[in-house]
Amino acid sequence: MKDATVFEFNDSDSDSSVATEPKEPALHRPDPTTYRASEPSAVARRGRLAMNATPKAIHPIYFPVKYFCERVLALGALVIVAPVILILVILVRATSKGPGIYRQERVGLGRKSFDVFKLRTMYQDAEADGRAKWSQKGDPRITPLGRFLRRTHLDELPQLWNVVIGDMSLTGPRPERPSICEKLKQHIPNYYARTEVKPGITGLAQINLEPDCTIDDVRRKQCLDLHYIHHANLWLDLRMLFATVLRMIGIRGSVVTRWMGLCRKHVIEAQGLQVVKMHSRREPDAIEVDLAVSGSRSSEPCCADKRLRVDRAPRPK
Repeated sequence: MKDATVFEFNDSDSDSSVATEPKEPALHRPDPTTYRASEPSAVARRGRLAMNATPKAIHPIYFPVKYFCERVLALGALVIVAPVILILVILVRATSKGPGIYRQERVGLGRKSFDVFKLRTMYQDAEADGRAKWSQKGDPRITPLGRFLRRTHLDELPQLWNVVIGDMSLTGPRPERPSICEKLKQHIPNYYARTEVKPGITGLAQINLEPDCTIDDVRRKQCLDLHYIHHANLWLDLRMLFATVLRMIGIRGSVVTRWMGLCRKHVIEAQGLQVVKMHSRREPDAIEVDLAVSGSRSSEPCCADKRLRVDRAPRPK
C-alpha cells in the first residue's frame, strides 16, 4: 500500500492569479464554538492521518531491524524450548487421535498466505465440513489437554519456527484465516491495513482483550492493531513480551496490563466503540449477522454458534 496521506487545500488559500471573491469579514464569521463542534476532533484528525500512512513511512528503520533481531532471538528460544515442545507433542498424541502439531493457512504480511504451526488443541477432524469456525468458551471441539495448552498459551510455541523462517514476528497483529478475513473486510473498513506488518505470536490486542466472539470484538482489536503498527517501539515490544510470559505462568491479563502500562481502553473509546470489561469471561449480549461472502448464498459460519454476532448497546438498568 502506498502512502495515502492526503492534505486538502482551499482554493482561496492558493497562490493564483485568478480573481476570487473577497473573504468574509472576521466580525461576520460563524461562532467559533459552533465551528469547532461541527469539525472532527484533533485526535480524530491525527488518527485518520496516521491510519492512512504506511508503517514503512512512519518506521523506516525500526521494523526491518526488529524482524532481523527477532529471527535470531526466535532461533535461540526454539532451541531452548524444543524439549518442552517434544514432550507436549507426545502428550497430545497420547490423549487424542491425530498429529501433535498441525499447520493452518493464515494471512500474513502484504496479504500473502502462509502456514502457521501450532500444537493441536482440538479433536481430529473438528472442522470436517471444511468450514472455518471461531472457537468460543466451552467449545466442545477442544480436548481437555487443549484447554490447558490454550490457557497457558503453550500451544503457540511451535510458531517460533514461523518467526525463524520469516513468516511471523514475535509481536504484532494476530494472523487470521483467509476465509474469515474475506468476510470480515465486508464489515470492517480498511481491515487489511493490519497486514502492513508481519503478524505476531502475541500482540497488543491479545494482551488487552479476550478472543473474538462478535464483530465488535474484531473492531476493538483492529483499533489496537493499528495503534500498535503506528506506535511500535522497542520498549513497547519488550513490555508486550514480558506481559505474555507473565500470562503464561498464570497471572491475570488485567493485572498484567496494569503492571506493564499496556492498557489501551482510551484507544478503543477514541474510535467510538463500547469498551467491555477487559479480560471478562462474558457471554456477549449480541444479535446475529450473516457473514456470507458477497455473491454467495451460503451462510458459512465463522464461529461456534454458526454466525458472527454484533454487540448490542447495553440495556438501561
